[in-house]
Formats: sequence, C-alpha cells, structure tokens
Amino acid sequence: MSKKTDNGIWFAYIASLLTPITLMVSGIVAIIYAGYQMNKGTNDEVIDSHYYAIIKSFFLFLTFFVVLAVTAATMSGMAAGLDYWVDSSILDKVYAAIPVVGAVISVLAIGTWFVKLAKGMQKLKAYQPIENQ
Repeated sequence: MSKKTDNGIWFAYIASLLTPITLMVSGIVAIIYAGYQMNKGTNDEVIDSHYYAIIKSFFLFLTFFVVLAVTAATMSGMAAGLDYWVDSSILDKVYAAIPVVGAVISVLAIGTWFVKLAKGMQKLKAYQPIENQ
C-alpha cells in the first residue's frame, strides 16, 4: 500500500467521523473523495472495499436520518393538530416525548455508525478488506 493511498483512506475515515459535527459537510467531502479514488482504479481491492464501505454507510445513515426527520415532523404535526381539536394531557405528554424519542434513536444510530467506522479502521490497520455488510 502506498503512502498516498494510506493517507487518502485515513482522510476519508476521519472526515466520515466528523460528519455529525460538521453538519454533513465533511461526510460529503469524504464520499466524493472516496468515489474519486475508486473511479481512478489505482487502488487494490482492500482499499476499494474500505472506500465502498464509507460511501455505503454514509448513504445508509443519511437515509435513516431523513426518514427519522420526516417521521418526527409528521408525528409532531399530527399531535399538534389533534391537540387543537381535543384537549388532553396525554396528547401533551406525547407531543413533548416525540423529540426525546427521536434524540435517543439518533444518538443510538450515531453510536452504531461510529462503531462501524472504528471496526473499519481496525480492519484497515490490519490491512484486511471490509466484507459485504
């Protein structure tokens, strides 16, 4: 493995790790860079498997968070609309719990993502390919 390729894949992993902090900007840079490196065709199968895993995990979790946001917005809107017609303390509790439940699910998903990235980095350090997940 060349030094340039080694630095490139580590850059993609670190940029992916920073995705939640940079509001997805670094993740987008990481997947563009990974796609560019894969398109060049100069890397071996081990490195390409890591680039592919980074791209795949980014889009998997992006899709998850989009669905979560749409679901939370829909549920909040439905609860608020129902609260307009029916005055109930139970609806107030449900309305207040929606963001908390969404936050817990998001933290669990981000934790899972970090664990997957850490396992990928360990495999890269041992120079092992990422199997099809």
